[in-house]
Amino acid sequence: MTEAKSWLIETRDLTRIYGDGEQIRALDNVNLRIGRGELVAVMGPSGSGKSTLLNIIGALDRPTQGTVLINGQDMSKLRKLDQFRSETVGFVFQLHNLLPTLTARENVEVPMIGRRTPGERRRRAEELLGMVGLADRMNHLPNQLSGGQRQRVAVARGLANNPPLILADEPTGNLDTAAGQELMALIRELHRSQETTFVVVTHDHAVARQTERVLVMQDGKIVREDRIGSPLEEDLKLWRHTGLGRRLVEKKEDLKAQLDLSRAELDTLKRVLERADVAGD
Repeated sequence: MTEAKSWLIETRDLTRIYGDGEQIRALDNVNLRIGRGELVAVMGPSGSGKSTLLNIIGALDRPTQGTVLINGQDMSKLRKLDQFRSETVGFVFQLHNLLPTLTARENVEVPMIGRRTPGERRRRAEELLGMVGLADRMNHLPNQLSGGQRQRVAVARGLANNPPLILADEPTGNLDTAAGQELMALIRELHRSQETTFVVVTHDHAVARQTERVLVMQDGKIVREDRIGSPLEEDLKLWRHTGLGRRLVEKKEDLKAQLDLSRAELDTLKRVLERADVAGD
C-alpha cells in the first residue's frame, strides 16, 4: 500500500446497513487508505458494495458506523456538505448526467455557479474542454455529441472547481471498447498532469489494469488488493493462465520441440512467467 505520507482518503471500520426489517450490510467494516495522487480502481460483483463505498466517500450517503476522513476532515463533523462536495470532490457517473438544454461549455460551468464570475466560469470551462480534446465541440448540445464525447464533458465538469479527488462510477460502462480505452487514457493523463486522485469503480478488468492499484470487493468487504505493474507484466499475468502459459510453467517436455526453443530459452521463459505473480494464486 502507499506509504503513509498523507492520506487523502481513510476509512475506519466503515459499515453501511440498509433496511429496518431484513437488513442488508452493504459495507462491512471497511478499512482503506488512498494517498494523494493515486489512481485506484474498485472492482467486484454487483452488490459487493462498490457504489455504496463511493457514495459515502463523496458525502452522497452517510455510514451506519465507522469513520471517514477526507483530506484529514472527519466527515461526520461536516455541516456544509454541499460546500465540501463542491470544493473537494468531482463526480463522473456511468450516465453522464449532462443537462440536455445546455451546451458542453455551459454544462462544465454549472458547478462553478456562485463560486466564480461569468467570465471566469467561461474561461475555465473552455480551458477544461480543450484539455479533454473538445475545444471544437464546446457549443454543441449533449445530443450532438457521441457517448465518449459526453463522458469527456462529464470529466471536464468534474474538474471544474479543481478538486483534489475525482470519483468515477463505471465511467466506461456505456461506451464501446474504443471509446472506453480513450476515456481511460484521458483519465490517466489528467491524473498525471493535474496530480488529481481518481477512484474508479469498474467491472472491466481492462479498465482496472490501467490504474495503479485495484481494490477487490465482495459482500461489503475489501477481500484483495492488487498492485498494477507495467503493461508487459500485466500481459504476462494473463498469459500465464492460458493453456500455453500453464504448460510452459509446468515445463512440459513436448513444448521444447513444438516452439523450436532451446532448453535455455524455454527455462528463461518459464522463469519470466513464474515471476508474473498473480494475487490470489
